[in-house]
This record gives sequence, C-alpha cells and structure tokens, in this order.
Amino acid sequence: MSDTSPILGLPYLQPSQAQKHVTHNEALQVLDVVTQLVVEAFDADTPPTVAGEGAVYALGGAPTAAWAGHAGELAIWRSAAWDFVVPAMGWRAWGKDAGDLRAWTGTEWGLIEVETQNLEGLGIQTQSDTHNRLAVRAASTLLTHEGAGHQLKINRASGADTASLLFQSNWTGYAEMGLAGSEAFAIKVSPDGASWTEAIGFDGATGRATGAAVQSAADDATEGRLLRVGAFGLGATTPQEIADIDDAGLATGYYRTGSATANTGVLPSPNGVLDVQSWDGATCCQRWTETSTGETFTRVHNGGGWSSWARQVAQTAILGTVSETGGVPTGAIIERGTNGNGAYVRFADGTQVCHVAAPVDVTSTLSQQFAFAAAFAAAPAVSFGHVGETPNAALYLGNIQFVSGSAGSSQYWTVRLVSAGISTDPGDDAEKLSLTAIGRWF
Repeated sequence: MSDTSPILGLPYLQPSQAQKHVTHNEALQVLDVVTQLVVEAFDADTPPTVAGEGAVYALGGAPTAAWAGHAGELAIWRSAAWDFVVPAMGWRAWGKDAGDLRAWTGTEWGLIEVETQNLEGLGIQTQSDTHNRLAVRAASTLLTHEGAGHQLKINRASGADTASLLFQSNWTGYAEMGLAGSEAFAIKVSPDGASWTEAIGFDGATGRATGAAVQSAADDATEGRLLRVGAFGLGATTPQEIADIDDAGLATGYYRTGSATANTGVLPSPNGVLDVQSWDGATCCQRWTETSTGETFTRVHNGGGWSSWARQVAQTAILGTVSETGGVPTGAIIERGTNGNGAYVRFADGTQVCHVAAPVDVTSTLSQQFAFAAAFAAAPAVSFGHVGETPNAALYLGNIQFVSGSAGSSQYWTVRLVSAGISTDPGDDAEKLSLTAIGRWF
C-alpha cells in the first residue's frame, strides 16, 4: 500500500506510527493549500523578497533561485521555507494579480472558458447593471470583419421606441443619432442634456432632409442653415414669386414677378425674372429680365430709395425699331429705312434725318411738295443742293425762291421757283435737288 493518497499526495498514517499528529498535520497543510486554491500570480519565475505565510505561486517554465528545478509546480511559503506541490491535471486556481480562473492542463495554467449564452450582464473593466447589461471601459472598442463586411445592428421593439447612438460627456448627453420615436433617421443635439433640437432628419421614402439645420422655406435666410434646391430660385424650374418688387430686404437670389407683384407698372410687363444681389440689409442691386422679349432693366437701392430703372441695351438692340414711352426710349438705338419718299435715320434720343434726291419741275413756279420718308414731330430744318447733269448749277440754284419743311398731316418739303423755264440744261425740263431735313421724330 502506498504511503500517500493517489490524487493529492497526502501522507497516510502508518500502523504503529509514532507522532501520528505530524503526518496528519502535514496532510492538513496540503489540503489547506490545494482546496479553494488561490495563487498570488501565475507563471512566476522569481521568488518574492518577502512572502506572507501560506502564500502560493504557480511557477512558470524557468523558475530561479529557491524555485529552481520546480517548473510548473506550486510554491508555498510555509514556516519560513518554500514547499512545493505538483498540481494534477484539472486543478483550478484563482489568480489574485490577473483576477481570473485557470486550470492546469498538464503543461500550463489555461484560462477556463465560461458560459457566454443568456448572461445576466457582462462588464469589461467595469460593472454592468440591469440597464447597461454590456459595459466596456477601454480606450477604444474594435468590431472587425470575419472576411467580408461587418454590420453593427441596433434594433428596437416598435416605432415609438428608440434605436440610437447617444454621445455623452461626463455622463451628460449632447448628441444623438438614429431612430427616435419615428421611422426617419435623425441627428439631435443638446446644450445641456435636457433640451434637444433635431438638427437634421431624413425622410425614409424620399431621402430629403429636414430639421433646424435646413432652410424652413425657399426664402429662409437664417445664417448657417443648409441651402435647399430651389431656395432663392437656385436650381428651381419656377422661382418663388415675390409680393413687391420694391422690397429692398430680399435676400440674394432669383425670383419671379407676375400679375400679383406690386410696383411693376413702370416695367414693360409684370412678367419677368428678378436677380437680386444684396450688399447689406439696405443696399442691393436688381436686374429684371422680361420673359417674352428678353429686355433687361437694372436699378440699385442705396439705403435711401430706389434709383430709376435703366434699360440695358444688347447688340441686337443697336439697329432696329426705335420707340419711346413718355419720352423714354424703349426700343433700338438706331433705325434706318428707305421708301418711295427717300431715306431716313432715326435715333433713340428723338433725332431724325430724312434725305431724298427730288426732281423739280423747272417749267413751273408753283409750290412743289415732296413727302418725307418718315414723319417729324415738328417742322424740321432743311437744306438743299443741286444734283444735275452739268457742273454749272448756279443759274438753277439761283432760281429757287425757297425750300422749307412742314410738319402736319402730310409731312413734306415745299420748293418754289422764281421763274419758269430756267435750267442749266435747256433741253431738260427737270432738275434734281438733294434735300435733307433734320428734326425730331418725338
């Protein structure tokens, strides 16, 4: 029969043994160590300078000094000396330094895997509780893939509940993102953890954004808000129609004017597109373009009032039909034309020049009239010269009693000769006058 037990190696009392208490106490000492085994440290190789009575160390693979030659054993400080116990496979020990439970595999003290399903809570370097059943205290937390993608899922029970990420500072929430009481993803912010503002939210069906960070309307000029498509007419097919074109407080942008817009009476029509460039709250520039003709007008507001509308002239308006309204030009700059009564030139400022080479009947002293190529508003100033076939026109020109221009229903020149039959060319009964008239068409 062996002198020791097969598992713990406890010494047996022998028949007729003297001082049986010594053997018995030795067995108790071993039991005191290995039962509910707690070690100061695992994989220890260097004996401590000072050890407490009953201190146990699980030795590593290369122990030194007093532990040399006892690799993998348990070193016990007892009665001012080190005793050693060889662990058996499956022995369990709690490590004070690491705070973990390990088992002897025969070659090392391995961590004991614990049940991971349906845990009441899990705290990593901190305590979990009934509300925070998973708690982690660390510099960072890594969730990585298993060979492809990776999803972090936050699920809620119903649409009235919350599925979100809450960002805190010193346990006070300042930002939250996710589903909070609706199906729309939103980001909320707070200055104190008590009052919250939805900064931006996204509609699940359209993807469009709303919230305090987005314009509330197309003309919302609140500083710092995100610009929407169509705001101030930018990107809009139909810009917003304004109520009053004289509103100097309009924010920079594009607007539409129409029949409901006030103070458009001085413009050719109420229908147009208005470009507003604001310098400050009281100073701005406006450019208005008529939708049917493309005519453009500009004006400024300098804080005291509006300037008059100034019509902008394009290349296509240099030559064309001149016109005016109330003495203000509204058409082209220059108008030219010819007809059976000669040629004319009209200018946008009201000046008009008419010219004709008119044959004069030299056999008559009666007044002869020649219609203007274009009507004058008043009697113009006229001048004349000779257009003859011979260079000597003095006799002919001296026969002219007067040439005048008249303004009226007929609009004509009047020419009268002193005597009949006088000509630079006795064989020609008609001579030509070069007649020019300068006046105003309005």
